[in-house]
Amino acid sequence: MQQKILVLKLEGIVYNKKTNEPIGNAHVTLNRIDGSTFRLETDNDGKFKFNLEENSDYNLIGDKINYLSDRTSLTTKNLTTSTTIKRGLFLDSIVLNKAIKLENIYYDFDKADIRPDAAVELDKLVKVLEDNPTIWIELSSHTDSRGNDQYNQRLSQSRANSAVQYIIYRGINKNRITAKGYGESQLINDCANGIKCSEAEHQLNRRTEFEITKQ
Repeated sequence: MQQKILVLKLEGIVYNKKTNEPIGNAHVTLNRIDGSTFRLETDNDGKFKFNLEENSDYNLIGDKINYLSDRTSLTTKNLTTSTTIKRGLFLDSIVLNKAIKLENIYYDFDKADIRPDAAVELDKLVKVLEDNPTIWIELSSHTDSRGNDQYNQRLSQSRANSAVQYIIYRGINKNRITAKGYGESQLINDCANGIKCSEAEHQLNRRTEFEITKQ
């Protein structure tokens, strides 16, 4: 009995994350896990195509100068019919010295230890730094206005230091990342000392951010 030949393809478009406009001449890299690597440029409409192999796992990465890279994964395992897999990549334009909030970076009360849930989010930042090897960042920690101002400053610096040390431990060159604690000096709402605010409003100020300072 003749073995059935599968035709497996990947098609996609690279988009500007902010505008959803296609990005022409972006680089797209397809890495077969434990196998070959292919790289091409998108056409003027941001489109790309690859042939795929059976029973394989892949990583797909899009990049372009002045944009943060994006990545996704795909697999042809368990496919029994000829298939065209569709994927989109979304590149965010790099703006120097603009704060980018890291979601779900929480600390236990009065502590600076990196909790497991925060580690998951910091690992995403590690991946950003790995995929964009030319960028340097400042990672900052902020508190709400409750408590002593000087104490909040020290606590935020300790928390920023802990996050940076975690990232360095994960293999990022220490020269590419600095830690800065701002305490309660950069509130993003009106919840300053003496102002009555809800817990949700205070939570908005207890945040961890990073800025790209150099590329």
